[in-house]
Amino acid sequence: MPAGKLSPQAAAFPVRITGAVAFAYGALSEIKPAAVVGFGGFVSFPTVVAAKLRGIPVYLHEQNTLVGKVNRFMSKFADGVFASFESTVNELGPNAIYTGNPSRYEGMSPPAKAEARKQLGLAKDKWTLFAFGGSQGARSINQALLNFIRGNRERKDIQILHLTGRANYESVKSEYEGALGAAPGLTVVVKDYLKEMELAYGACDIALCRAGATTITEITSLGVPAVLVPYPFAAENHQEINASYMVEAGAAVMVLDRDLSGERIAEIVQALASAPERCETMARRSRAMYKDGVAKRMADVLDRHLS
Repeated sequence: MPAGKLSPQAAAFPVRITGAVAFAYGALSEIKPAAVVGFGGFVSFPTVVAAKLRGIPVYLHEQNTLVGKVNRFMSKFADGVFASFESTVNELGPNAIYTGNPSRYEGMSPPAKAEARKQLGLAKDKWTLFAFGGSQGARSINQALLNFIRGNRERKDIQILHLTGRANYESVKSEYEGALGAAPGLTVVVKDYLKEMELAYGACDIALCRAGATTITEITSLGVPAVLVPYPFAAENHQEINASYMVEAGAAVMVLDRDLSGERIAEIVQALASAPERCETMARRSRAMYKDGVAKRMADVLDRHLS
């Protein structure tokens, strides 16, 4: 494409965004909401703008430690901004309120390890690593684990629960079978997806995962220690900033995606499996990061402002 010339997608953007705002404007006329709450990201922008044009109160919620571009811009016009992390309040303006990020597991204790492991087909007495990369999986985590398994297939003292993501399940499972051989000592339970994630959180001694806002919220609400591998292409590198926040609190270890390998996993597993008190401390500090009553605080703010 010649320098200075817009791509067809870029040229069409103003028309498309205007159309999205117009559509949201009409939809809000039919719905007649008392308020609109935007949870960040580009998809929330048209509805938030349409709400302001209609004079509907607008509230925002920032999930990450790094304020996203849409929320940063719209916070200037919002009636209130809910912050998941205390450290972001000052960046969100005078209407910011530290509420935390709501978790579906709030108020729930993790299932007992023995029962959770039984339901997942795991041994009740082995040190357990739970690895996942979200519903779509994470290729780098999958590959590093495979390399770890090749070098540790004789180990009988640990076990792995791995959610591969549905797209990668068959290929990863097949590779695991080849890497483990006919009579491995290492136990590996491979699943594509798990609806009852609380079982996996309850079963593990440590979680190996990405550092998105939802993941951080879930593991802190249940007090799960973690090895965080930030997604390297997340907008403005916000996952690394999320992970750093956890590390500073003593609740997690961070490994950058480019540094993740079978050898690095082996080092971490050896260090943590041989020091259960460290995992226990990380678990306590993780749980201490979650502020109970998030959804109620948000609802109370809306109720006060709208009544």
